[in-house]
Amino acid sequence: MKRAFLVVLSVTYFACGGPSSEGQGVKTPDDLLAEQERLAEEQEREREKHGSSGSSEESDLEKKAKFDKRQADLEMKRAARSAETCPGSVPEDSPAGSAKVTVTFGNDGHAKSATITSPYDENAVGKCAINAFNSVIVPPFEGAEETMEWEVNFPEKEKKEEKKDPKKKGK
Repeated sequence: MKRAFLVVLSVTYFACGGPSSEGQGVKTPDDLLAEQERLAEEQEREREKHGSSGSSEESDLEKKAKFDKRQADLEMKRAARSAETCPGSVPEDSPAGSAKVTVTFGNDGHAKSATITSPYDENAVGKCAINAFNSVIVPPFEGAEETMEWEVNFPEKEKKEEKKDPKKKGK
């Protein structure tokens, strides 16, 4: 039994590599630096070979730093849908029609200001719409503030009909 155990142990020992006279793969800081420089030179040669300078393409960070027009359009559509419900949510009557909303976004992505054209600029429907657009948030960006204009259509306020009691006839 002991013999079988020793045979299995020795076979396992030699199968795993046995004693090694070489280092175990630990690199000195100088070795690491030399390897990094060698890899950088290889990458440079490959870049020159293929004629790619890499500067013509935007990096992910540069793309993230720009104003995301697509996301802003999506958020403005959501705000417009919300604003279109304003005539039904305020007690004050206002004319049906459309208005242009102008929203200015700060670098943090939040709406800094929003304005609406008349006749909605001084009534409750306009204030409700401004609140909808002031809540718009887009991804943060670098550079100057961005301004967007959006058209909002306000439908006529639905009038609630008095429900007739079927028990009462003729009254």
